[in-house]
Amino acid sequence: MKVRTKILDRVGDAAIVLALSLVVVLVSLVPGTVAAQSPAADAPKLVPSLTKVRDSGMVTIAYRPDAVPFAYLDENKQPIGYGIDICREIVRLMERDLRKPLKISFIEVSARTRFEIVNSGRADMECGTTINDAQRRKTVDYSMPYQFSGPRFLVRTDAKVRGVEDLVGRRISVVPGTNSVPLLQQKIDGGVLRGTTMVDYKTYDEAREAVERGEVEAFATIDVLLAAQRAKSKDPSKLVIVGSFLVLEPIAIVLRKGDAEFKKAVDRHLASLMLDGVVARYYDKWFLQPIPGNLRLDLPMTFALRDQLAWPTDRLGDEMRK
Repeated sequence: MKVRTKILDRVGDAAIVLALSLVVVLVSLVPGTVAAQSPAADAPKLVPSLTKVRDSGMVTIAYRPDAVPFAYLDENKQPIGYGIDICREIVRLMERDLRKPLKISFIEVSARTRFEIVNSGRADMECGTTINDAQRRKTVDYSMPYQFSGPRFLVRTDAKVRGVEDLVGRRISVVPGTNSVPLLQQKIDGGVLRGTTMVDYKTYDEAREAVERGEVEAFATIDVLLAAQRAKSKDPSKLVIVGSFLVLEPIAIVLRKGDAEFKKAVDRHLASLMLDGVVARYYDKWFLQPIPGNLRLDLPMTFALRDQLAWPTDRLGDEMRK
């Protein structure tokens, strides 16, 4: 009997342990319990950018190294360009407001990584050629526009291509992550570009070189970048930008989603730079004069940008659609 009793006691203990284990499992499945909390739920909320800048004395600017003339590297591997100059001016005005000196650090991004790096707080702003459109505004915020552009085509001068209608069944080079890709895909799916193929290249340089070698008939991206790529060619006279804009949209500084205080500060400073003529002077410097790299774009200012500099406004990208 004693042996049997000990065995029953052990069985009872095992049953209790099993029951408790089942309770733990069931509790962990109930929403709102500690065990059900995901790592994302426990992740600390990001400090507002303006607070971080004030406390750290540092502004981090994201840039793309091949977005001539908005952002690229000089001979010393330092970021330069139209967007970089304007963002430096914004930081200068922040120093005045905060009454303290601010340092600038840079972080390199690509077309695919720029939004995540800004939203994660690793960069406070991205100063480049990013188009502000309705789809992207679902995930990031933007400053007011500081340039206007849209996709066109870079082709060889000996090619019989003068517009999108001449690219049916042809090959077009693109850089993944740029706004040209979904716009072209819409035309392919809609039958406007029946049989046309988009060919991915990692950089703008590679996409342009593919045109020069005859691998593709055209390179599609916004015209300001096409002008820079044409200028970078060994013989710019052999390349020409053709076609009307697939769509005309604003280019703006990328900001973290929902960081309203920082956006308000950036917009206020950017509007001041526009009204004071600073942005116009930088436009002349980077688009109408020779720039580092022995390049000259000779790209006249659009009427949309002239209006923006005279009457700064936070216009929505999709309001500019034709």
